[in-house]
Amino acid sequence: MADRDDERLPSRRVARLLRAEIEEGTRYPPGRKLPSYRQLAERYDVATNTAAAAVQILAKDGLVTVRPASGAYVCASGEAEPDVRDELAKIRAQLNRSRSELDDAEKALTHLLGRIPSAESDG
Repeated sequence: MADRDDERLPSRRVARLLRAEIEEGTRYPPGRKLPSYRQLAERYDVATNTAAAAVQILAKDGLVTVRPASGAYVCASGEAEPDVRDELAKIRAQLNRSRSELDDAEKALTHLLGRIPSAESDG
């Protein structure tokens, strides 16, 4: 089975071609809706699922935003992908939980260290 990051995959090839057109900015400027998956599949002579996978690659890379029941739209340069913001929020929450757990562990460790007799009190 081919590696998902394999540049020879049809979805990667289609994504690369679309990326070039998006970066060029003439055919797909920021805010422009991409053709449907079916239209992309016909244009690049691939399966509809392959066209959808190509668009998802571009969405993951922050070049397009996929709006359910609407389509995929080219992002403005530097525009953060909503999925990226959600992921960042999840990571921030995870960091906050980790900080709390570390604080609790430090308190427990300090308590346990306080229970160890010192060398001076043994002698």
